[in-house]
Amino acid sequence: MNIADKERTGDQGTDTGIKDTKVGQKIVRSLLSLVPWVIVGGLLWAGIFVKPNVTIEEVTPPAIERRDRIYGVSAVTPRILWIVGNYGKILRSEDRGASWSLQKTPNQNHLQDISSWDESRAIAVGNGGVVLITEDGGNTWTEIEAPKSEIANKLLRVHTFEGGEVWAVGEVGMIIYSDDYGNTWTRMREEEDVIMNDIVKISDTKLMVAGEYGRIFWSEDKGKTWQDTETDSLGSMMAIKFRTEESGVMVGLDGITMGTEDAGKTWTIIDSAKSGNSEHLMDVLWFDELNKWVAIGNKGTLVKFSSDLKEFEAGVVSERSLSSHTELAAVDGGIIVVGAGVSFLEFTDGDLSVLGK
Repeated sequence: MNIADKERTGDQGTDTGIKDTKVGQKIVRSLLSLVPWVIVGGLLWAGIFVKPNVTIEEVTPPAIERRDRIYGVSAVTPRILWIVGNYGKILRSEDRGASWSLQKTPNQNHLQDISSWDESRAIAVGNGGVVLITEDGGNTWTEIEAPKSEIANKLLRVHTFEGGEVWAVGEVGMIIYSDDYGNTWTRMREEEDVIMNDIVKISDTKLMVAGEYGRIFWSEDKGKTWQDTETDSLGSMMAIKFRTEESGVMVGLDGITMGTEDAGKTWTIIDSAKSGNSEHLMDVLWFDELNKWVAIGNKGTLVKFSSDLKEFEAGVVSERSLSSHTELAAVDGGIIVVGAGVSFLEFTDGDLSVLGK
């Protein structure tokens, strides 16, 4: 083979390699151009035929939430409790508050108080003059029509008595009465520009009401007629209780405490200088276990005092909690206090347990 032949043969090999390279590049480009379509097709197939398996963990809120305000409590027995609060909230416990069951209500107004006749029958009252009753332990609550004012209608306290009797008090001089477990109501006093904060039944026919600006109202004929007295206290009295027909106390704003030993004919006023407390007091109850009155109020205030109003011990429910409280009830071995939450206070060692969290 001469040189010319060799050169011709070499040129032909180079041309063949170049052609092969170009063909490979075309194939690669073609494959690459198909990749987006393959991806889109895969996504479409997954969207149509692949069903995602999503697991959602259900979060159950606590019965008593941090934002809740509990205004009223009723101890049906030393272990069975009802409590009421904001936005129509009603809860029941059958283990002294260790656990609570939320009960469905037909009204979202704030409920201020609750009282019960037994484990089945109870009544709750609150803002807007709302009255709710149950006859089946709270499985169902029914809203009942009650007397109302055109001015204001907040009902603040309610108390039940034997035979279906119940009394409730509130704004604009409201005093209402029912003798059929709260199904029908009668207004027992005309309207007046005064808030009735609490009512107590002293005997079969005698009732007494604690009102604004130190005013006391009483009836000796089961509410048919009323008389009233202006005490030396200008502060509003928020709660009234009697331990006998003769001996009773009232507590109120600025820590004022008043006591009577003659069925309310005369009252002794104890100011903050003597009691050691100037915080508002919202409720009071006599405890045989302590042989003392116990009052609770703002900023965790707890005041214990003797029946003759000579010995006072002012402090707080717990150093760990300065929450304000509105009402208390007696339970096994201590008291339940409600307000910004629900707590149980041991009598023996003063230990405080927060309930329902």
